[in-house]
Amino acid sequence: MQFELLLDYGVELAETPIWDPRIGKWYWTDLFKGTVYRYTPENEESEKWETGGRIGAAIPCKDNTNTLLCVTENGAHYLDLTTGKLTLIVDPENGNPLNQYNDSRVDAAGRLFMSSVARLYGTEAYTPDMLGALYMVDADRKTVSCIVEGIQQYNTIAWNTQSTRMYAVDTYNQKLLSFPYDLSKGPVGGSEIVLDLAPYGTPDGLSFDIEDNLYICHWSGKITVWSSELSFVREIPFPVEYVCCGGFGGADMCHFIVASSKYCYTDEQLARNKGAGGLFIARSDIPGRPDYFY
Repeated sequence: MQFELLLDYGVELAETPIWDPRIGKWYWTDLFKGTVYRYTPENEESEKWETGGRIGAAIPCKDNTNTLLCVTENGAHYLDLTTGKLTLIVDPENGNPLNQYNDSRVDAAGRLFMSSVARLYGTEAYTPDMLGALYMVDADRKTVSCIVEGIQQYNTIAWNTQSTRMYAVDTYNQKLLSFPYDLSKGPVGGSEIVLDLAPYGTPDGLSFDIEDNLYICHWSGKITVWSSELSFVREIPFPVEYVCCGGFGGADMCHFIVASSKYCYTDEQLARNKGAGGLFIARSDIPGRPDYFY
């Protein structure tokens, strides 16, 4: 893959590019400002909505193309794209002032998985005993289960094609975790470490193609690719150092859009990382898997 700069927005931390084939548009987010963006490749139009706080994910809803599921620092909400109004769905930690919600995903049955992380994570004041958790919100939007307690930071929850395994990127410990999964129930066992990603740099986002190859973004200027059996396939160089999260889309699902960050860059580092904080695009030989909607 050869990446080119698509959207030069220069935000501190861009995240969660998700393709909605029903309307031919991409969604992505500015984590720190809480902005949701929508981009139309056909005419290069960009739109945006403000959520008023940090945002972990913006996921389209199945039954209404004018509504997004937005997981902000304070909980999961519906965002009405017509009015801009947020409506709270669930807050598993009931207003805990020490934590905020981070990356979140939906499984094939409509369950929402949302993780929390200390608000001080990534700052000099953070200590490893400042812990969050991983939660499952059932499809009834009311039943909440704590799947894992005492985590530092998880990123990207994803499933294999058969939904027999759920994966989570343990960013803090630089591991890929796997959970046995039953689509009628959710996780049916504890996690196991299946990859040590430390040799490749701090891991962040995870995407799948239709052959169940995994594409893991690293804050070291690269994307690693792993087979469905978790054998190393290759390493893809990326134009900037901090590689956040990717998503497949386009009419044939062969466009791979990847969000990046310029978090804490010095002016000298920014000069070496043209386009940092923007979105990059590459053409994939293998189509990607679409994201599940809420």
